[in-house]
Amino acid sequence: MATSRAASRSSRDITNVMQRLQDEQEIVQKRTFTKWINSHLAKRKPPMVVDDLFEDMKDGIKLLALLEVLSGQKLPCEQGRRVKRIHAVANIGTALKFLEGRKSVYRGSPIKLVNINSTDIADGRPSIVLGLIWTIILYFQIEELTSNLPQLQSLSSSASSVDSTVSSETASPPSKRKVATKIQGNAKKALLKWVQYAVGKQMGIEVKDFGRSWRSGVAFHSVIHAIRPELVDLEKVKSRTNRENLEDAFTIAEVQLGIPRLLDPEDVDVDKPDEKSIMTYVAQFLKHYPDIHSAGADGQENEREDKLILKETKVWIEQFERDLTRAQMADSSPQDKYQSFKHFRVQYEIKRKQIEHLIQPFHRDGKLSLDQALVKQAWDRVTSRLFDWHIQLDKSLPAPLGTIGAWLYRAEVALREEITIQQVHEETANTIQRKLEQHKDLLQNTDAHKRAFHEIYRTRSVNGIPVPPDQLEDMAERFHFVSSTSELHLMKMEFLELKYRLLSLLVLAESKLKSWIIKYGRRESVELLLQNYISFIENSKFFEQYEVTYQILKETAEMYIKADGSVEEAENVMKFMNETTAQWRNLSVEVRSVRSMLEEVISNWDRYGDTVASLQAWLEDAEKMLSESENAKKDFFRNLPHWIQQHTAMNEAGNFLIETCDEMVSRDLKQQLLLLNGRWRDLFMEVKQYARADEMDRMKKEYTDCISTLSGFAAEAQRKLSEPLEVSLINVKLLIQDLEDIEQRVPVIDAQYKMITKTAHLIAKECPQEEAKEMFGTMSRLKEQLAKVKECYSPLLYEAQQLSIPLEELEKQITSFYDALGKVNESLAVLQQEAQSSPLFKQKHQELLACQESCKKTLAHIEKGSQSVQKFVSLSNVLKHFDQRKLQRQVADVHHAFQNMIKKTGDWKKHMETNSRLMKKFEESRAELEKVLRVAQEGLEEKGDPEELLRRHTGFFSQLDQRVLNAFLKACDELTDILPEQEQQGLQEAVRQLHKQWKDLQGEAPYHLLHLKIAVEKKKFSAAVEECRTELDREMKMAPQEGSEKIIKDHRVFFSDKGPHHVCEKRLQLIEELCVKLPVRDPVRDTPGVCHAALKELKAAIDSTYLKLVEDPDKWEDYASRSAEFASWIAAKQQQVSRIKDEALGAANHGEVKRAVEEIRNDVTKKGETLSWLKSRLQILIEVSSEKDSQNRGDELADLSSSFKALVTSLAEVEKVLRNFGECVEYKEMVKSSLEELMSDSQEAQEQAEKILDTESLLEAQQLLLRHQQKTKVISAKRRELQQQRAQAQQGAGGPPGPGQEELRSLEDSLAGLEQSRERQERRIQVNLRKWERFESNKETVVRYLFQTGSSHERFLSFSSLESLSSELEQTKEFSKRTEGIATQAENLVKEASEIPLGPKNRQLLRQQATSIKDQVKTLQDALAEEYVPQKP
Repeated sequence: MATSRAASRSSRDITNVMQRLQDEQEIVQKRTFTKWINSHLAKRKPPMVVDDLFEDMKDGIKLLALLEVLSGQKLPCEQGRRVKRIHAVANIGTALKFLEGRKSVYRGSPIKLVNINSTDIADGRPSIVLGLIWTIILYFQIEELTSNLPQLQSLSSSASSVDSTVSSETASPPSKRKVATKIQGNAKKALLKWVQYAVGKQMGIEVKDFGRSWRSGVAFHSVIHAIRPELVDLEKVKSRTNRENLEDAFTIAEVQLGIPRLLDPEDVDVDKPDEKSIMTYVAQFLKHYPDIHSAGADGQENEREDKLILKETKVWIEQFERDLTRAQMADSSPQDKYQSFKHFRVQYEIKRKQIEHLIQPFHRDGKLSLDQALVKQAWDRVTSRLFDWHIQLDKSLPAPLGTIGAWLYRAEVALREEITIQQVHEETANTIQRKLEQHKDLLQNTDAHKRAFHEIYRTRSVNGIPVPPDQLEDMAERFHFVSSTSELHLMKMEFLELKYRLLSLLVLAESKLKSWIIKYGRRESVELLLQNYISFIENSKFFEQYEVTYQILKETAEMYIKADGSVEEAENVMKFMNETTAQWRNLSVEVRSVRSMLEEVISNWDRYGDTVASLQAWLEDAEKMLSESENAKKDFFRNLPHWIQQHTAMNEAGNFLIETCDEMVSRDLKQQLLLLNGRWRDLFMEVKQYARADEMDRMKKEYTDCISTLSGFAAEAQRKLSEPLEVSLINVKLLIQDLEDIEQRVPVIDAQYKMITKTAHLIAKECPQEEAKEMFGTMSRLKEQLAKVKECYSPLLYEAQQLSIPLEELEKQITSFYDALGKVNESLAVLQQEAQSSPLFKQKHQELLACQESCKKTLAHIEKGSQSVQKFVSLSNVLKHFDQRKLQRQVADVHHAFQNMIKKTGDWKKHMETNSRLMKKFEESRAELEKVLRVAQEGLEEKGDPEELLRRHTGFFSQLDQRVLNAFLKACDELTDILPEQEQQGLQEAVRQLHKQWKDLQGEAPYHLLHLKIAVEKKKFSAAVEECRTELDREMKMAPQEGSEKIIKDHRVFFSDKGPHHVCEKRLQLIEELCVKLPVRDPVRDTPGVCHAALKELKAAIDSTYLKLVEDPDKWEDYASRSAEFASWIAAKQQQVSRIKDEALGAANHGEVKRAVEEIRNDVTKKGETLSWLKSRLQILIEVSSEKDSQNRGDELADLSSSFKALVTSLAEVEKVLRNFGECVEYKEMVKSSLEELMSDSQEAQEQAEKILDTESLLEAQQLLLRHQQKTKVISAKRRELQQQRAQAQQGAGGPPGPGQEELRSLEDSLAGLEQSRERQERRIQVNLRKWERFESNKETVVRYLFQTGSSHERFLSFSSLESLSSELEQTKEFSKRTEGIATQAENLVKEASEIPLGPKNRQLLRQQATSIKDQVKTLQDALAEEYVPQKP
């Protein structure tokens, strides 16, 4: 017995241990898998978070979101405020179906989900949920990552790997159902191989599995060390505890490598760590660093390069800062200072992008390295200094330009300022709002500053102080930038502010929603939530606030997109607006449903509390009543149906609360319901026979009353829905009230109908069949009537509500029309009694026009509104019984009233306009006539410049015609017809006076204009005479100073045919013609006589002055002096040229003679200009001199010209002789230089050719030989060209060769010798390179054979049976024969290596290669002889 108990206890202990291990593994896996899921759901937009893995997977929403992130595909999902179980099961089914449609990377077959179904996941079964998540991790991460590893391709291609069966729990007890999902063992093996490859057994570390090998934490540190060796000290790691190593490794991986922290030290530091959790975590390293070794080496190399670049950049920045400081402190002009600033600004902009890229954080934590921080500090210092200098330069400009420059800088800073996005959207919006107000205040002065600047820019100075042009141009460009972008900038700021306002409202709504849709507590806590909801949503009008913000944002966004014009920006804005709209659409539905949910919970709490209290009290009384008599029990339990309903209501409310409340409250409710239901069940089994007593009478009475009520409602509703209705606002509003009353009563009626239907079915079971049939017939008819009411009232209510809007507007317009019409009649009554000139008349006339226009506009609105109402009624299917005749009559009355008003006001206007028009016409024509007469009289009396008076008076009197007088007379006649007789006499007298003035004016005007014309011509004549006299006085005065020649020319020009004295004659003739037209007694007729005497005196003075100028001899002095000087120069140069001709020319005196000739040539060129001057000067003087002087001077100049031509001819002959001699000397020097250059190139080519055989490789030697051959070709071509030139030169020159020719021939012979030596050297190198090439080809053949024989050798060793031995031996023999031939080739390689005459280094290298290959072939022969040659017995 004791043995049995011990065995039983031992079995229980093992089971408990297994269960405990199972629970621990579930906890670790749950924690790890939750972190892994959250790391992926964080990438989703919007992101999601899993708090409780088993609970959050129940509805399938986050499961589908995870699969969408992993696969990049969109999956259908059922969502809502409360996802019911059927929707949750559908979501999970979609996810499982998607997984089963995927293929395994290793097998290529679909993924199999064994023992995983939707209901288990919806129930939150831990083992099933963990098994599903592990399957997702395995196939979506581990398999995909390991299948792409190049070093493990052979592992993944193996098809015979052992499969491992992985369940949701490796040690789950028999009581739990396992998830036996089959996967390929290749994924686990590949991941382990990758770890082993990464760790490489460094410092004795060996990773054998994903369990205990990782407990100490050293394996994690080894993986990190393989990626970034500088992060881990493996010696220090081995001396620490497991927990310290694990904590340090997980922290380093998260901070330095960006690996999410999926594990905690206590998860791994256990006797049996969970393999799946460790594999999930290790796979993150593979995901981020697949090529682990190259990542570390490249990282170190890149880090060293980055440090070097940063140091160099820092040195450059410091030097740049020193230069900038010196330039800023230098004492120079504003122009030079600004040029210096521009120079530094250009350098700054060139380096800016590069340096900003360098100071970007390298690490994931966003921190800068020390070198980066130093570079950033120096760069910020330089940036600040450069910008301060710019501000200083702008401020140093003279006012107001300095003030404008300071403002311009602030504006640029504002326009380029970046907006800092903070975590809280409300703070971001407030920041943007403050900046927006600041920027508006700053930019409102843009136009004023721009106008001031443009004025300065136009004048290029400030108050006479010049401004540096470059600085002014740059400021103009900056002004253009500010003015062109400021409006768009402000629009963008407004858009961003509203954007973040809207986002803050969305985030606030989401946070509130999360606090409202929770597992609820007791009734008091739910009431607090409801109060919080009402305060937040309804009291603060949250939805209205959001809608206003959204509409303003929408309008701002449209204006911003239109102003910006960028397609990309428009797409981004529209994307944000669409996403926000969709997000708010879903969110608002959920927020609106919160109140009904909270009220429903409170209602169920109230119902539950009431029913529980009453039911408990009744149960206590009922349990006591069971011991009483039968009659007492029958009387007590007569109301049992009521308590049955109470019991049902209690259970419904209780079950609802159990589903919606938190775990503690649900547990209390379950216990209470369980107790009450047990008591109820026991009691009901005892008393259920009393439930039907007296109930039938009550039910029949209820049936009859309810049928009566329902029938009355149906009849009244049918009447209201179908009776005809005249279309008017009050009738439609009364109908809407009736329909809304019906709408409110329909749910109550439906509930009553459902209740009476149940009652009828209960009665029918107890009553006769005929009565039941009649009852059901009544119910059927009533149902049809109610259905018809429900079908008709809703569309009729909607149509009536829609119709009431235009009807109400139409009623307002009609009222407004009649009000305006009354004001029109009042104004007409006053206007008919008042005079037109009175202020009251003008005021009432204005009121009349305004009211008349108001009537017209209102009538248009009435017509439009009535048409809209009639069209609405006509097109509606449910408003067919509406009568529109009353509305049509009302509109017709409005039209009739408007037409009467138009006719009445029109008649009044015609009468008033006729009188006003005639009076106005008379006054205007009279004023015009008086004005003309007044101006004409003033013109006749006016004194002044006759020319100006003539111009103005001619224009005035030429436009004076009879039409002004005729218009006045006509207006007078028309006005006389409407004036009374007593006023007509004064009018006629005024007309006679004006007419007489007109006639007098027409007689005086022509003679007045003639007097003005004569005065003008006389004035011009006198001016011309005075001008001629002034010129004559000037000529006589200036002749001794400027010379008679210039004065004669001026005299001829001034007194030419078009001169002033001829103008005088024309003026005189015109004056005579004008004077003839005057009357005989007019004193102005004597004007021509006076003018004739003045003109005659002027002509005599002109002739006398010209004769004196011509006879003046001073004009020949300069000409005679130059002519004598030129003649003496010609004589001297003729003698010098004759001496040069007679002198013998040689190499010794060639240069001296050449310089003398060139000097003479220069003098000849200059003197040729003198001869030209003499000729031109003679032509000029001939025109202003006597004929005798001109003839003598011409003969002298002809003799000088002949002597000069003879000198030029002799000089040309001498220059030709010198030129021929110089060309011969120059050609010899050129040929000598070319020969020496060719010899130098040939020697250099020979020296370079000697280096070809010393190169390290054959390819390099061949390339050098090719370049050498190309160079020698160039040298040969130059030599042939030079020989051809020499031959041509010798043929052209002829004559015996001189000493220079011998020197050239000697150089050519030396060059020919070098050419032959070079050709021999080139042929020798080509032969040696062919030998080297043949050696390399043979070496490659042998090496290829050795490489191929390596695998063949191993394959020959692996025969699998005795039957294949014979064939293997035959192949071996053939292999041995080939090897012997290769050995012979190897021997030849050694001989060839010794024979090729390369450089010492290359020769030794070829010998070593040949000897090594020979040894390898010998080794292969020995191996074949040892392994395959049969041994003799």
